[in-house]
Amino acid sequence: MIDSKTLERLRSIDDRSWGLIYKSLVLYASQKLNKAGFEVRSEKDSVDAEHFAVLAIEKVFTGVRKWDYNKYPDITHHLIWVVKSLISSHFKSSSRSIVSAGVANEFLSDSEEFDTFENYDELTDEEIRIRDIPDEIFIENEFWEIIEKSFGENKDDYAIFSEWLQGASRKEISKVLDIPMKEINNSIKRGLRIVKKIFKKS
Repeated sequence: MIDSKTLERLRSIDDRSWGLIYKSLVLYASQKLNKAGFEVRSEKDSVDAEHFAVLAIEKVFTGVRKWDYNKYPDITHHLIWVVKSLISSHFKSSSRSIVSAGVANEFLSDSEEFDTFENYDELTDEEIRIRDIPDEIFIENEFWEIIEKSFGENKDDYAIFSEWLQGASRKEISKVLDIPMKEINNSIKRGLRIVKKIFKKS
């Protein structure tokens, strides 16, 4: 449920501004869907750019996707991230692509190579996602399948990375799962290494 202060802040945005925000979200979603070559293949896929724009706004107003207006005063920026996450979830739940075992196996042996992930501890979760996660991951089901297979038997790490990738903060995940922050960070960094490898190969 949304808190009263956030709701008041959202309601203070005038209609004209909401109109511009909505257009920006539709344009963003449309570009991502077109880039993916999205085609309606089943009733489940009967969505368009406006669907994701409306759903993102609804989730922010209901508090499902909390807006931290102190950290991210520009609501458009926050909503674009929500749209990106929603598109990702939609494609993950659809059967748009199949990954061959040969392609997936290239990433199964993820070595724990040293990577400092510059400024990781200083950046917010959203800043890291925007900097280190390519948009294609939120569009192409293929990349999600490769990422999952790359974690191998480390299902917990994959679950943590997936939650973080879709908008949860490190702090929230640590609190909900009752797992030390160090372990959360290790899981996320492992995921980031996998993502890096995937896009070097692609």
